[in-house]
Amino acid sequence: MKKYFLIGLFIVIASLSNSAKAQVFLGEAFVGYNICQVDGDQIMGFFKPGVNVGVGVIAPIWTKDKFSIELSLEVLYNQKGAKQGRKYWDHKIDSITGLEITGEYKLNESYGEVPLMIYFTDKKLVSAGVGVSYARLMSLSEYEHGVKTGVTATSGEYNQNEFNILADVKLRVYKRWKVGFRYSYSLNPIREREYFNVMGESLGVFKQYNNLFTFRLTYVFNEKLEDLKREEYIYQGDNPKFHNKALEKQRRRLERQKAREERRKNK
Repeated sequence: MKKYFLIGLFIVIASLSNSAKAQVFLGEAFVGYNICQVDGDQIMGFFKPGVNVGVGVIAPIWTKDKFSIELSLEVLYNQKGAKQGRKYWDHKIDSITGLEITGEYKLNESYGEVPLMIYFTDKKLVSAGVGVSYARLMSLSEYEHGVKTGVTATSGEYNQNEFNILADVKLRVYKRWKVGFRYSYSLNPIREREYFNVMGESLGVFKQYNNLFTFRLTYVFNEKLEDLKREEYIYQGDNPKFHNKALEKQRRRLERQKAREERRKNK
């Protein structure tokens, strides 16, 4: 699986290189922080951290005035899972596993993920998008009551293929830099598991789903910065006070721009 993930990453990077010449596509890179939980595992709370890193390609498909619709294809390394600290201190022993019942649990999942998104962008400032993704389980480790279990990515307990629904919002904060917020939820169960109480009685079989929020920082490689410049305010009325104020504002802006250019030349 890692081989195919690296091949996909290479293809996207190659696309970014070509897009820099054609200026038809835009390339982007992401680094993000996940807060995760697994629904259906009898644990509540988004306590499991993870990383979200990767690259992507943006293809504008429709533009009118200052509004645009774009498609985005990404290749990500995405960490998911669940976590719970110790809950019980009475040193009881589980009759099935023979382990001390502490209530501790940790699930670490690493996925190679390919999201396909559609974004609606206003004034090149704010983007809102929805989409779907395919994810392949690359590695997995599980700890129950502080002890590592024998469950792995290939041992058969977990579904190696995952499909997700995504919702995303991005805000430009400085030139080509954006901050974003993404929500992701599994469309298919990642696992089905039977749970038991401390008396060994079955609580039922539960389907489990990944559920996570992601905070991301995005850099767009080859976006034309001149497209982001705001139009200068020019007073059209007869009052000299406001006309002179607009001219003074423009003069100060040009002086700051000239000073920045001089500093760059002297470095």
